[in-house]
Amino acid sequence: MKDTEGATADAGRDDDRPRHPIQVAARRSGVFTDTLRAWERRYRAVTPSRHRGRRLYSDADVARLVLLREAVEGGRRIGDIAGLPDAELRALVEEDRRGGTPRPREAGAPESRDGAPVDHLFERVARLDATGLERALVEARAARPLPSLLDEVVGPLLERVGEAWRDGRLGIAHEHLVSAALRSVLSRDIESGLVASTAPVVVITTPAGHLHELGAVMAAAAAAAAGWRPLYLGPNLPAAEIARSAEGAGAEAVALSAVHPVGDPLLVDEIARLRQLLPGRVALLVGGRAARADADRLVAAGARVVPDQRALVAALSRLAP
Repeated sequence: MKDTEGATADAGRDDDRPRHPIQVAARRSGVFTDTLRAWERRYRAVTPSRHRGRRLYSDADVARLVLLREAVEGGRRIGDIAGLPDAELRALVEEDRRGGTPRPREAGAPESRDGAPVDHLFERVARLDATGLERALVEARAARPLPSLLDEVVGPLLERVGEAWRDGRLGIAHEHLVSAALRSVLSRDIESGLVASTAPVVVITTPAGHLHELGAVMAAAAAAAAGWRPLYLGPNLPAAEIARSAEGAGAEAVALSAVHPVGDPLLVDEIARLRQLLPGRVALLVGGRAARADADRLVAAGARVVPDQRALVAALSRLAP
């Protein structure tokens, strides 16, 4: 009996002993490192110890992070639950698992689950507020997994920016602002270990003559979420440059975004040229409004047309070696 009691006491001490660096805590809890830092800074969700400038987390901290992640994925706002004790968090998670209904959004409201509305982001784009836009995107990223961020926040935002550009309310400078902010925020997922160094590479760009890169930036983020390592080359590259880059990177796939102009007479020829230059083993995926409008001819030229980000993720998942 004494040995059992001693073992139990030792286990309890281990639960509270700070011994996991942030990368280990993030991997074990399923909470990305940027998200974890934001939860600590803004909400005091956990309070790690520090040793020589490094955060160290206990087993109890990791278990709490798991509960917080599951509650957020169930639809709850991190700001509402970060201060709850573990027992209450556990009860909420169990309730959600049994079919409890999370906090609903109003029908038609463009609001994400952390309360950061797409309207709020769009206003910053319209004002060319680069700092405010990036800060708001970081907060939105901290409140949800990457796939949810893309579906619930970034996708709707890009649709609104695209509509505003087409009707003349926004210019190309606004689109470049969004692209830069998204690249800055989403690149942190890749750099923080979301994608393994051994992951297959997908080259992402836009074809020659296609200057709009928001779809390509989204594709890079979606590829990272699917476990691929995106090599993002920016917009407007000719077929020869894309093929050369794919060869140099040892890419398994090339993904292009063709948004505007719709009906571009050169698009099909450019895709056909790229297909000829690429090795047969390298998949060629094309998406965007212009691609959808010319889907049959692009397929005949040797490309696979992916109508949206979900289709891109599905295609990459099937292609993963």
